[in-house]
Amino acid sequence: MLHYKDVGAAQKLCECLAAPARVEILKLILAKRAESLDSLAKTLHLTNGAITQHVKKLCELGLVKLIETPGKRGIAKRCVVAVDRIIIDVATDLEDDSVRVFDIPIGSFFSASVNPYCALASASGWIGERDDPRYFTYPERTDAALIYFNSGKIGWTLPAPDKKTKLSSLSLSFEISSKPYGRGRSRDTAVTFFINDVKLGEYFCDGEFTDRKGLYTPAVFDDVCQYGKFRTLRIDNIGTFIDGVKIGSHTIDEFDSEQLAFYMSADNGLAIFGNEFGDYDCGIRCRLEQG
Repeated sequence: MLHYKDVGAAQKLCECLAAPARVEILKLILAKRAESLDSLAKTLHLTNGAITQHVKKLCELGLVKLIETPGKRGIAKRCVVAVDRIIIDVATDLEDDSVRVFDIPIGSFFSASVNPYCALASASGWIGERDDPRYFTYPERTDAALIYFNSGKIGWTLPAPDKKTKLSSLSLSFEISSKPYGRGRSRDTAVTFFINDVKLGEYFCDGEFTDRKGLYTPAVFDDVCQYGKFRTLRIDNIGTFIDGVKIGSHTIDEFDSEQLAFYMSADNGLAIFGNEFGDYDCGIRCRLEQG
């Protein structure tokens, strides 16, 4: 997956796909799973030199990659698609003075009561020993970019909005997956969300994902869940929603906007991905809308 945080960052991608030949190359590779450069040139009636330049551009953007396979005359290079999804965040370019967006590092939690299997990891390695909840109290926890636990509850303080203006909605976006409750065993997880002491609702989180490397997951981590799914929890004056699906009736008017804390809890295993881990290079993205 490719993730661009704003339209400007995706400019080169858009320029690359503006060439019809490159779009056709992608279609052919997707249809046949893999294609040789010679086959692409013949099918599209282009020279080998032109195909090479188009493929080179697609490789530079991370859309395709070349793999070597045995051929009739030695090793042959074949093109395969290197990405399954492309996400471009557009709304970040549309914010106004009534909207504030914050990226909360997942290691900045102020409260954690968790049980093994559990662990904290930064981009450079594990923080303390795995399966020892004590390390969730150590100062080094602030460097965490991956958090997982079998059961428990964890909470973060949210940025305080402007006191002069009423808070009209609160959105929290995060990347999560389930975590095995025993080595080699995984299952879906019911994750419960809270604001302060109020239970907002539940979301059933998919099993852990290990079929490929996470886009940002460091190479040294090959024995953990690699990525999750990016979800958005929103509380407004209508109710509480996950990705647009209503999960509760609590509204933003019920909360003291000067003192907000966000909690996640799970009983069947939960993994939370932050900066430099998973498919999204961010922590908990907090969006406050006022007015």
